[in-house]
Amino acid sequence: MKIDITKLLTGYVDAININDKIEIPQEMLKNSRIKKLNNVMLEAKIHIDEDNNIILTGIIKGKMNLQDDITLEPVDYDFSTEIEEILNKSENILDITEILWQNILVEIPSKVRCTDEDIELSGNGWRVISEKKFYEERKQQENPFANLEKMLNEKEER
Repeated sequence: MKIDITKLLTGYVDAININDKIEIPQEMLKNSRIKKLNNVMLEAKIHIDEDNNIILTGIIKGKMNLQDDITLEPVDYDFSTEIEEILNKSENILDITEILWQNILVEIPSKVRCTDEDIELSGNGWRVISEKKFYEERKQQENPFANLEKMLNEKEER
């Protein structure tokens, strides 16, 4: 996304408002967990601060398509992030695509699940279960030390 900041640098305007759809090139997506980006919008403002820095502030919103960590099914994930960046003012036209991409990458969740339901996977001699199910099964098993307290009490009574 290229922005012409000539009017801002010459003092013709105090700020440049941006309310536009963002297109991230497919080659940037190749080395990330994001399979596709949909409806990514930038609502931002570019202005000059009191230290004569060009500042980009705003919000990026959209939907990223990721893969479920277990089943590898596609999962749509809504994201929204605030940005505040100091821009390089060496040119009159700024390409902010890389800055926007970096802010989108930060929003990728560490765990991606298509559902909150417990999924049980198993194979030859192994299975994957949720923590909840693990603790339920653990409670149902008889504790081998449960009778120990009873035996000690009986011994003390004699």
